[in-house]
Amino acid sequence: MKKTSFLLFYLLLFLKLHAQSTNNNEQWRGPQTLQTLYAAPVSLIPFPQKVKWTREKWALSSTVIIVAAENKRDITANAIRSLKEILATNSINTNLKAAEKVGKNLSNTIHFIHENNLSLKDEGYVLQISTSGIQIKARDETGFYYAVQTLRQIIAQKNVSKQLPGCNISDWPAFGLRGFMHDNGRNFQSIEMLKAQLEKLSWYKFNTFHWHLTDNPAWRPQSNIYPQLNHPKNRKAGRDPDSTYSFNDIRELIRYARERSITIIPELDMPGHSKYFEPTFGFKMESEQGMQVLEKLIDEFCKEIPFSDCPIIHLGSDEVRIPNPVEFIGRMTARVKANGRRVMVWNPGLPPNPGTIEQVWMDDATKGERRKNSNPYVDSYGGYLNYFDAFTLIQRYFFQQICNQPEGDSLALGGIVCCWPDARVDDKEKIALHNAVWPGAITYSEAVWCGRPQYNQTYMNVLPPVGSTANKYFKEFEIRLSKQRKLFFTKEYFPYAAFGSVEWMMTGPFHRDINEAIDKDFLQEGVLAKLPDSIPVKKVTGGILRFAELMNGKKLANPAMETVYLTAYIFSNKAKQIHAITGFETAARSNRRSAGIPLNGKWDANGGAIIINDKELPGPVWNNPGGNRYLQATWEQPPNEIPFTDEEFYWSRLPAAIQLQKGWNKIVVRAPRAYRDQNWIFVFVPVRKDANGYWIEDSSVHIKATKNR
Repeated sequence: MKKTSFLLFYLLLFLKLHAQSTNNNEQWRGPQTLQTLYAAPVSLIPFPQKVKWTREKWALSSTVIIVAAENKRDITANAIRSLKEILATNSINTNLKAAEKVGKNLSNTIHFIHENNLSLKDEGYVLQISTSGIQIKARDETGFYYAVQTLRQIIAQKNVSKQLPGCNISDWPAFGLRGFMHDNGRNFQSIEMLKAQLEKLSWYKFNTFHWHLTDNPAWRPQSNIYPQLNHPKNRKAGRDPDSTYSFNDIRELIRYARERSITIIPELDMPGHSKYFEPTFGFKMESEQGMQVLEKLIDEFCKEIPFSDCPIIHLGSDEVRIPNPVEFIGRMTARVKANGRRVMVWNPGLPPNPGTIEQVWMDDATKGERRKNSNPYVDSYGGYLNYFDAFTLIQRYFFQQICNQPEGDSLALGGIVCCWPDARVDDKEKIALHNAVWPGAITYSEAVWCGRPQYNQTYMNVLPPVGSTANKYFKEFEIRLSKQRKLFFTKEYFPYAAFGSVEWMMTGPFHRDINEAIDKDFLQEGVLAKLPDSIPVKKVTGGILRFAELMNGKKLANPAMETVYLTAYIFSNKAKQIHAITGFETAARSNRRSAGIPLNGKWDANGGAIIINDKELPGPVWNNPGGNRYLQATWEQPPNEIPFTDEEFYWSRLPAAIQLQKGWNKIVVRAPRAYRDQNWIFVFVPVRKDANGYWIEDSSVHIKATKNR
């Protein structure tokens, strides 16, 4: 009897654990149901909070009448300007008429209706498309503008008869602050380049541009009281020493941004990130003389840029140790507040004063011990575009729950995604490519606009299994993201290809001594067929794999080094050539720490290899074979003055050409970890070239962990 009860106990325990495991795999769900997402006839990012598609159609005619109340033109002007630009690109003429002078039976109208009592959050809108025309309802200027941006995406996907699908959309942001940050203190970008970025950021409902204006190489804003700050001799050579943003430049960018419902938060970083300061003045920022200079600079900036243009000043204050932190941040905060502005700082950073907005930048800094006060905060802990590789960014941002809660409130203001190209950049256009700015920012826009009902940090690094609910959500988003690339980014760098359906069997890790050759025990890859039971084997998902995270984030340290093996299969009906984006370690753009460019004929500088049907896939002939090998961080060191090249990143170089045989093709990957701080990853994503010359996902190639079709 006892034995039966014992077995029953363990059976129940097993079922409970199995159910918990299943629930863990299924626990992540988006704010909309999968059925709602699948039913959408067009790709929309960010996806609306509520939408109902109807069977009605509205046809774009050669002339569209835009209707707005004359006494509300001030809050609809920017939306109407944007709408006219959209229609003009579709060769459609427009007439603007007052609502009071237009008959009700005209079907070729887009009608802007101001409703003060609209029961939506600020910036919310209602968009209705039917056979009788289009109605846009909002109670504020930004709501009207965002309705037009949603309409932009729908119009871009009109059918061959120029018809738009009928719909009733009610939409609003989960978080009130949705920002993008660019570091122009280290690498200057022209106002025209920044305008082009702000234009497209506004299409995805970003409402904040955090402008990092000063850093170690230079103080970028104009100064009339201290013109020596703008002199090239007081700036870092090779870092745009002649480039300054005049006050007219700053005002012009603010004006341009405002027309697109974007507020600019300028950052004057102090007292850290300011190596230019002491050589310029002969004393440090935290000294009495330094604080007096900074107070005058704050006064000057605020006099030139009024409160209406710039209600928040960011003071930085991070990554620095000074003898008087409380005095320093207190005086600078008081000076900003004396000019009628709110203060924003980084966290971790100097101890902020009460009421200061904190921008948190370390993992889990939105909760726990880092949150020691009741100050409002902005989440940037997962949002560094330059730190992670291009494909990992998409996964991280899609699954991130901003501020660790479903929506914002008076303290959890929202999130800012940041681009920190620390290393010197010669061709500024390549910033968007090497940092995957556009696919990353667009994915982030969905997370911060829609919110995330659940939080699962694991999925930010380890893709959920194929077939799980979470993976279905991710794959559905990949389809929408690919559509946005095709619609709106034919001229910009958009490094991305869908990878959510790839599967592997992962074997290992095999441990070895640090002094042993990487492939000493594994010269014959057939060792995988004779594995002892003690070696772990598991199925893993994704065209990008992060091995440390796949091992439950365990701490890896010398002298123990590891090698992981991957196996997978591709079935082909005939012998043919395919292409795949592939690679191993990549450096963060904040510094050059990596094993560098592989040797000619190899894919990995750390000894990794890709074996297709028992033959090693040869790597390319590199322009700089064996170059740029720096196994330690290179911040503020000479290597950081070497610009990155396309061949250093798997997403900016040509894909590998791979010959498949008819039938089953076996892939074996050796992925060693060769040093402690290695970014230990592997990437393999089948792609093809489309009509525009883009390398996009090749949906005809299926990579499976086992031989099944």
